[in-house]
Amino acid sequence: MAKDYASKKKKPVLKMLGFGAASIALYATLLSHQGVIIEYFTRGAWYAALPISTAFVLSFVHGNFTNYFWTVLGIEARKKALRAKPEVEISYKREQPQPQPRVRA
Repeated sequence: MAKDYASKKKKPVLKMLGFGAASIALYATLLSHQGVIIEYFTRGAWYAALPISTAFVLSFVHGNFTNYFWTVLGIEARKKALRAKPEVEISYKREQPQPQPRVRA
């Protein structure tokens, strides 16, 4: 029954292609307009948020592309059932060493 469900599951090929194209476009824009981008990124003040936001956007788009890419290939994360582990109380009863007085002469 599980094999039937997995075989009928629709693969997100269009999403993968869309995010892949967006990822390529973002990287191509970043590399082809380096001068303008560096000019804005190095101005300071509120422009300091531009490199951070650019990194978040690139990471989001490329991460989604990678996720859909592996899904289309059929590689998924293992889904384990969440079980609460019984808490076992471990008591370490061992003899505590007592300090020994030393005489250095």
